Amino acid sequence: MKRSEQFAEIREIADAICNYSATTEQKQRLEQLLDNNIDAQQFYYDYISMHMQLEAAVEQNMEFVYRRMTEEFVVRPKGDEQTIATITPTEQLPNTTTNSVSKSNKLRQMRSHVFIVLCLLIAILTALLTWQLFNQSTAPFNAQILQGHLSIVSQGNIADNNLFAGEYRVEQDAVIALPNDVRLHLTAHTVIKLFNGNELQLKRGLLKLVAVSKQKIIVHTPSFSVNANGDDLTIDLTQPEPILTTGANTLLLPSRWRPKHFWPFESHSDRVIDLANNAVGIAGKSTRRTKGLVGQGSYYFNNHSTDRIDLGSGGGTVPASGSFAVSDGVTLEVLLAPEYSGELGDIDQIFSKDTGDEKLRMVLGFQHNSRKQDLMPDIDVNESLEFGLYILGQGYHRLKLPLDGQQGRPTLAQLKDGKMHHVVASYDVSTGLKALYIDGQLLASYQYPPGSKMLTGGPGNATIGNTQGHKRWQEKSYAGVIDEVAFYDFALPKFVVQQHWQHTQQGKNYFGLPANAEPLPVQLTLLLPAQTTLALAPITGLPKKIMAP
Repeated sequence: MKRSEQFAEIREIADAICNYSATTEQKQRLEQLLDNNIDAQQFYYDYISMHMQLEAAVEQNMEFVYRRMTEEFVVRPKGDEQTIATITPTEQLPNTTTNSVSKSNKLRQMRSHVFIVLCLLIAILTALLTWQLFNQSTAPFNAQILQGHLSIVSQGNIADNNLFAGEYRVEQDAVIALPNDVRLHLTAHTVIKLFNGNELQLKRGLLKLVAVSKQKIIVHTPSFSVNANGDDLTIDLTQPEPILTTGANTLLLPSRWRPKHFWPFESHSDRVIDLANNAVGIAGKSTRRTKGLVGQGSYYFNNHSTDRIDLGSGGGTVPASGSFAVSDGVTLEVLLAPEYSGELGDIDQIFSKDTGDEKLRMVLGFQHNSRKQDLMPDIDVNESLEFGLYILGQGYHRLKLPLDGQQGRPTLAQLKDGKMHHVVASYDVSTGLKALYIDGQLLASYQYPPGSKMLTGGPGNATIGNTQGHKRWQEKSYAGVIDEVAFYDFALPKFVVQQHWQHTQQGKNYFGLPANAEPLPVQLTLLLPAQTTLALAPITGLPKKIMAP
């Protein structure tokens, strides 16, 4: 799709402003379209830049000439006899006395054309001023270079020590003053793009923002955006993981935070609604709704073969296809109050998904069996929480978290205390770390070679509270309550896992929002700890760990 088609509404409103016909509603709509949308702002910037260039050309060296003998309208540089653009009559009639009236009419028409063109040019010349009058936040601006040297990458302009909207490379450590008394300290080789007095993009390098005033500044990066919220801020993109040093009230907008699927069980529908996608589930006849561990609704499973929620295949037809297919990593997150017996041979599956081949499956559940194959690491364990996943080049492996009360791990009896517990299973392709958490604590892990991919998706159904294969429904059915099931196509960092656990302790859903049946928002704003240095996940922009308070 062309950019002009993608942002057709922005272009239409901008044209209306140029024609002095924009309504108050259109102006308000334009503010909404540009708010926190870097692509839309860039399109608008390019669009306005085109008019600015035309403005400069007209003001400096363009002239309009009407040639009466040939009935031509010429637009050309001043003093240049070469025609740049020519408007001629659509018909040429014979030069006879009978055509004198027609020629006179054409002359009047051509003069009318000249008037229309001049009016259009005047409208273009004043469009920028009109925009500035109703929306100062995105109006073109100039910043001042206080120190150092920068060069233009694209669409920029440097006049003396003034910078205008555009993209720049820092050739020598520099200090830039924005119009709102905010200072940008930039190291050499940093690349930034200035949009307006309130927003900029850091493409690479290191930026230290010093807020002389309390002006709110938004900085965009490839994987996250940050609102300095009137305080100082430092962003370092020179490390493998972005490093962020916050101010007093720094707000983070990660590029990826939403689960691929989210079933909070809050809807009163006869279907199990997915609030993040369209994997709507069907509850088995023995599965019944009960009071939520968070919010109002959850499901109780009575360890019966018909106790399950079928979620379908997510559209998968072959392995690595459908909405359950992932490439960057995977996370399963669930709240539960288990009643697992722990007896030898008993299996209670919390979540199951395979690709149509039982060996290419993903499983989270409780187990106590004598089968010790496929364990990684290979340990001697009885009752346990288990996370099974197929890793390319490694095969299908099960990570077990023993429920033995050792080294900070809970016993099965502690998990069966009737209270809510938070269980997370994750795998990160970039680091190769496979992990199991209970109540925000990392209690079991295994390290694969970084970059090892997994195989998920495919035609097999996903199931909550049981397994896909009907031959094993009876022996793998779950006993207890399950609530707030989420499936992500990336690995949740430990920092976020702990944050989600804390949110549930406050009666909220994982994301700190009220537990309800409303679809998840498109964007999520996170308030970060004050005056803290954090490492962020490079793929998602989510907080990964605290480096220093």
